[in-house]
Amino acid sequence: MSAPGTYRWRGQIYVGLRAVAEAAGVTEHTVSYHLNRHGNLDRLGVVSGGNGGACGKVVNAFGRSWPSRTALAAHLGRSDSRVSRWVREGRADLLLAALIDADRRVGKAVAA
Repeated sequence: MSAPGTYRWRGQIYVGLRAVAEAAGVTEHTVSYHLNRHGNLDRLGVVSGGNGGACGKVVNAFGRSWPSRTALAAHLGRSDSRVSRWVREGRADLLLAALIDADRRVGKAVAA
């Protein structure tokens, strides 16, 4: 039995949906969906099809990389559709601002 607000995914305990989402490279909505639909996170990160579990294309931006655009969106704390729109419109300024903001949030969480 785990404490309220903690979640077990792939043998690890995470505090909060955001922590699970970041570890899985998905959005908090996706984590919530799996919990509501299946009652557990056993299927989170499991991809059907023959691509060996690869989800999307690797995204490289500002000297860093993420396994997919969805993982980048989760890191930024933004929706996948918003990040897709920024990429489509060539809005590197908005991506960079969101990345700086996300790095500050992570830095504050580590310092606390």
